[in-house]
Amino acid sequence: MAPHRDISPDHCENCRRVFAALEDHQLADPETWLTTTEIGKVVGLKKRATQDHLAHLFAKGRIDVDRRTPLRRGVGQPPLPGAQEWAAAILAPDPTCAKCLIALAGWGWQGQVSEDELARAAGISLRSVQRHRAHLIRADLVVFRPVVLQTDDGRNIGRRPDRFTLMSGITAPRLDGAAWDEAPAVAARVIDRVRWFVGATDETRMNAIKSVTWCLRNGWPEGALLQALDATENRTAYNPGGYLSRLLSKLPTEYVVPARDVAHREVAPERMADCAICDTPFKTRTPGIVFCGGTRCLNPDEAVMRPNAPVVKIA
Repeated sequence: MAPHRDISPDHCENCRRVFAALEDHQLADPETWLTTTEIGKVVGLKKRATQDHLAHLFAKGRIDVDRRTPLRRGVGQPPLPGAQEWAAAILAPDPTCAKCLIALAGWGWQGQVSEDELARAAGISLRSVQRHRAHLIRADLVVFRPVVLQTDDGRNIGRRPDRFTLMSGITAPRLDGAAWDEAPAVAARVIDRVRWFVGATDETRMNAIKSVTWCLRNGWPEGALLQALDATENRTAYNPGGYLSRLLSKLPTEYVVPARDVAHREVAPERMADCAICDTPFKTRTPGIVFCGGTRCLNPDEAVMRPNAPVVKIA
């Protein structure tokens, strides 16, 4: 028997039943969201099986990106602009993560959104958002930054919705060759442009240049480093060298390229990655979770079970 992904939904009894249930609900009560469990009860399937058939219907263009809206035959899924088009093409850790990623992309490459707003946009529960948000962070597909409310004297009095940035999952390669040799000169240029780094001794400045050089050689671009060090011109530092070291220590060792930067390039940077199934290392330009055979693993019998690894579902 052919794999489910190779079968037309017209030839799958369960796909036809799920699609019919969605059509009936669309006519009866289009304003109410059907959960996966509720759809499963209507068609007599368990939740996981219902998810599989919803994913297959979406992959074959029979339902919209929300996994609930039936599409007319021959129309297919409507094109998603900008960030959502990119997010829809990403292989996320699981189908619910994909919903969250596409919903976030509805706000753009970056934005500010609460968990409640994300849950409503993705059509899932708040608990699911909280669980799958962690999956997206571990996969380097989204970065969230808390926004703290403070009084004039610096006391925290609450939080606004988190800011987010869509990330590509691609780590920038380390410098080599001439770029490696030029890194100290670039680091000196970065230090000279940090407006609060003043009054430092020559020794402190040289140590700062060494620290920034290390970041540059690990793939951090000049602009991103400068932004991290000089986000505000009102910043002051009693000990410039120590303050700069603290700021650099908060940065990840490797630089993950933002999704917008990758999407606006014709070719994504090449990187080394491990197959999500068999752990075979290989070079790829594809962001997110990848397989050694492109869309599938070439060595499924060599599957490696890693602790806390995301569940990878191959449609």
